[in-house]
Amino acid sequence: MKKEEEKKRDSSFAEGAISILSVLQHHSRPIFRILVLPDVKKEETNLGKLFRLAKKEKIPIELSSPAFFESVTTGHTHGGVIAEVGSRKMLSPEEVFAPENGFVFLLCGLEDPFNFGCAVRSFYAAGATGMVLTPRNWLSAAGVTIRSSAGATEAVPCAVAEDNEALIALARARGYRVVCASEKDSTPLFSADLKKPLFLIVGGEKRGITKDLLKASDLRVRIPYGRNFSASLTASGAAAVCAFEVFRQNQICKGEGI
Repeated sequence: MKKEEEKKRDSSFAEGAISILSVLQHHSRPIFRILVLPDVKKEETNLGKLFRLAKKEKIPIELSSPAFFESVTTGHTHGGVIAEVGSRKMLSPEEVFAPENGFVFLLCGLEDPFNFGCAVRSFYAAGATGMVLTPRNWLSAAGVTIRSSAGATEAVPCAVAEDNEALIALARARGYRVVCASEKDSTPLFSADLKKPLFLIVGGEKRGITKDLLKASDLRVRIPYGRNFSASLTASGAAAVCAFEVFRQNQICKGEGI
């Protein structure tokens, strides 16, 4: 069993065929080599597709040992295939906010790379067009974040923003409203106007959203509960609820309904 701290370490290995396929298909990171265990079942659909793409891209595929896999992986769901990868390629914030009717999100203060990946997965599935990251983010923990997001961290366009004031100014200049998920001075989520273009910020359970972002927001929203509940949802749970409410409202706006 992997120790908890080992699961959070930086990792230069993408784990599992789905993760590696996402990197390949979106050209999100350089892939230096693909490693497989001797007993891997190469006839599986995803593996066959992966090996064909790797051959086309001239990426070397090498046999490796269980001992090496154990030393570099963060879990046991890799299916006998991993890939040594480089850093995630980034766009500029200006490029992320380029879509006129976009849906961009920022995750603040998440303490765990697994939850970060799950949150990105929900936003991407709900149609987010871009992700903004703080300089300290979990994309360096490739083994966990790519796998837990089902490859969404590699699919969604993303940028790093070092200056929150400049970030908010850019979002507003492009016509985006800034919405923060927060309990204080907030509107119930399902009563709020979440029409695009929208920049939605969700914080972690402990550190949450920084004060400067909260102060600069155009709107704060909270998720109403079905009973008295003194605790809060996980950040990944809150992200899923918020992301799909944005999706719901904008589908209805387009006349498609749900």
